[in-house]
Amino acid sequence: MRKLLFSAATALSWVLVTAATALAQSELPSNDNPPVQGEVVTPPDGGTAFTGADLGIWLVAIAALVVVGAVLFVAGRRRAASVG
Repeated sequence: MRKLLFSAATALSWVLVTAATALAQSELPSNDNPPVQGEVVTPPDGGTAFTGADLGIWLVAIAALVVVGAVLFVAGRRRAASVG
């Protein structure tokens, strides 16, 4: 029962945090605002649009840290088993 309550509290906290972030500055627009007149942007020919995010190096770093953590975890368990 304790694990169920902990899981439910964690899920509720996560939902509240993500919803609060998403709705932090949301307001319903009023009808007296003038229409937005922006520049029309056309996509370039072919390929996927570049969004400005370059995550390749960060994904490699995260993967390396996960592998190092897993190796240390397994090594710690083996050492504890052989000592105790």
